[in-house]
Amino acid sequence: MPALTAFTDLSYGHHIRQALDLFVPVGADDAITVVCVHGGWWSAGHHHDLRGFALHLAELGYPTATVGHRFLGNDVKGGQEIVDDVRAAAQRAVEEASLLGADPASVVLLGSGSGSLVALAAAHQMIADRKCRLRVRAAIACGVTPSLEPWEGCPLALTKGLHAFANQQVNLLSPIDLKADAFPPLLLLHGDADPDVPTKAVNKLYTRIAESGESCQLAVLAGVGHQFIEHPFDRLARMAIDRIVPFLKEHTVKPAPAETSEAP
Repeated sequence: MPALTAFTDLSYGHHIRQALDLFVPVGADDAITVVCVHGGWWSAGHHHDLRGFALHLAELGYPTATVGHRFLGNDVKGGQEIVDDVRAAAQRAVEEASLLGADPASVVLLGSGSGSLVALAAAHQMIADRKCRLRVRAAIACGVTPSLEPWEGCPLALTKGLHAFANQQVNLLSPIDLKADAFPPLLLLHGDADPDVPTKAVNKLYTRIAESGESCQLAVLAGVGHQFIEHPFDRLARMAIDRIVPFLKEHTVKPAPAETSEAP
């Protein structure tokens, strides 16, 4: 196992949920920081939910952060504020990782469940924002939430959450409505046993981006539900990680080599 430097519950704002964990392998020279967004339909969940997954990626040589955000309701009025949280957290995570040798200007965004929509929207906005100091090298959606428009069979509770997140900004936040040529290379991982989002809804997003000529990969995982990377050593999570690591190698610089010395 490589030596790691860890920051836990690092604040990037004034709200208690504006916090992140960051794990950086020793010798992470010019490695890209992976920033992970938890699920919970924007009203539940915690950045600790992806701590094990982030640790696992860091042990493989990738500086990795798992970030929290404020919730819909009393905290924020709509999804744009949640996307803004993730953008601010990504900037803070990369700044801290760069002090330990990581690339100071590049990031991969990764979301789990409903966090996948936030990651995709944030990646799209960061690429379009000429003032953004970070280069988004790729984005990964695990348990894809492809749209803010309710899909066929969408439960009423989720429909209400989608509408609250959109807050009359569907065209700015819904991945399927965003310009395909402004996305980075994408990896979409979705379970065929997802009880919340049907595979055909994810296929629509994949087809739209792929037919535009942009880089997009879709893998449908057999027997996998909506959130599946939260326990990285489970069999189902391993199916996802076996797809994620080659994708990271393809779209980022070589990860840091394993070290056996103690972290400073």
